[in-house]
Amino acid sequence: MLVTYVAPNRAHHFNYALALAREGHLQKFVSGASRFGPGRSFPELDGKILRADHLQNIYLASLRLGMPSTVSEELAYMSKIWMDMCSTKDALKSDAFVCYNGAGLRSLKALKSTPVKGIVEAVNSHVLAQQEILREEHERLGLPLKGFPPREVARRVKEYELADGIICPSTFVRRSFVDRGFAPKRVKTVSFGIQLPVGLEKKVRTDDAFRVLFVGQINIRKGLRYLLEAFAKFKHPKKELWIVGSKTEQTGIEDVSLPEGVKFLGVLKGAELAHVYQNAQVLVLPTLEEGLALVMGEALGYGLPVIATYNSGGEDLFKDGFNGFLVPIRSPGAIVEKLQLLADEPVLLEEMSARAAARDNGIRNWESAGEAFVTALQDFIRMPKL
Repeated sequence: MLVTYVAPNRAHHFNYALALAREGHLQKFVSGASRFGPGRSFPELDGKILRADHLQNIYLASLRLGMPSTVSEELAYMSKIWMDMCSTKDALKSDAFVCYNGAGLRSLKALKSTPVKGIVEAVNSHVLAQQEILREEHERLGLPLKGFPPREVARRVKEYELADGIICPSTFVRRSFVDRGFAPKRVKTVSFGIQLPVGLEKKVRTDDAFRVLFVGQINIRKGLRYLLEAFAKFKHPKKELWIVGSKTEQTGIEDVSLPEGVKFLGVLKGAELAHVYQNAQVLVLPTLEEGLALVMGEALGYGLPVIATYNSGGEDLFKDGFNGFLVPIRSPGAIVEKLQLLADEPVLLEEMSARAAARDNGIRNWESAGEAFVTALQDFIRMPKL
């Protein structure tokens, strides 16, 4: 099996390309990851990587320079088209072509009359499902929806239609495709790997505060307003809500009165981020739509039960009622119910924390995630071409 794989950044894509290369399956990794700056070299993939970061670098520069969003959006769109153009030649020499959604339409069209299998990697739910969720939320908040440009939506949908298969990071994402008529066998789930913390000492409580943790970008999609509403109703004499992450232009909490005990900590990394994980009791992720939020895996690794929506990918990382809780989106009542349960029953909290921290809970590391990715591609190759 030979595979050509195109992706716009390093993220998890490098780990998947490395897994293909280790097993001798990589024809070419067409990468939009910038060749400049630290951590941008790929010595493990020498001879197998094709740099297609030309427009991506200009796009990233436009963001740093604060250029108009219309300019940045155009550059982002054209960058994916350029990566696609750089991929077609190698894709035709392969057994399978895998493209990040939006970066493979030209190549998928070229493959349609060949035996090569075309596969779309969808890191978020079906683009029309995303649009629907975000449109509903903006209407609830009385805000205009910017959303994806129509041509980007059309490009992604056309790629879905041309693909022989879809690879998703979570059951939630897979469900969004099956619900829109895709044959279940054509949509496979490969959960991302999680780099769990190692060498952790058992947390020692130095106070009796109950700390709720949120980690993520503060934007409308993340649904933070529903956690704030739940926290306001949560009853505990020493409650705190620590919010870690950067704010976007539209946060979705502009009209929310912040309850006492809320602390915005900004962007934290390394030891500072580890400190907040080690000093919280529970992570809450009220996201409206996300492929698979890796912060949930990090929290579990630190022994934090997770309260997350079904739209977070959480059901692929933890078991409802065992080491966390799954709740519907836009449900502050369900969130406060679970918070109150954990706060009122310390034995249950301790048991769930121990289960969260267990290293046999089924969470994949990046090596096993890469192996699962390779297996999924092999399964697709064995299927009849659409």
